[in-house]
Amino acid sequence: MAISETQFLELYDVNVAKIYRYIYFRVNSETTAQDLTSEVFLKCWQNLSKDGGKEVKNHRAFIYQITRNLIVDFYRQKDKLPISLEEIADSGNKIADKLPIADRNNDLQEIASKTLDVERIKKALGGLNSDYQEIIIWRYLDELEIAEIAEIMEKKEGAVRTLLSRALADLREVLRQ
Repeated sequence: MAISETQFLELYDVNVAKIYRYIYFRVNSETTAQDLTSEVFLKCWQNLSKDGGKEVKNHRAFIYQITRNLIVDFYRQKDKLPISLEEIADSGNKIADKLPIADRNNDLQEIASKTLDVERIKKALGGLNSDYQEIIIWRYLDELEIAEIAEIMEKKEGAVRTLLSRALADLREVLRQ
């Protein structure tokens, strides 16, 4: 069943910031992230708006699948390796400005503490493999449900729970060092 333009615009408004952030973490370029985000939603519109198109039960998971595939295609075309979160943290880009995590109503000490924690976690994430990075970002930054992550990764929910558990264990180990 085709999606209406109004439904698509609502879907876009709800997901565009998270999709952009996810892409930006993976490509470390604002311009590339903007281009790929546009391409994601163009492909999404093309697939969802046509009559007889693919039946989609979970639109957000569908968008993330498109996103993940476009990132893979991007690196295949550019003959690049995905940049790690550690490299992003060390690159000098002000990701924290783009991803407001600290509540601006808090006092400066609490904001500084949260910022240091975020930087420490970003650096630790850089030491994990890309599947672990993705699953942690999707679950805790993008707040996706296990079922949505399973759909994106085309795995069973139990496998995703196991992967998430292993990813968190590895993250804890890296943070202890």
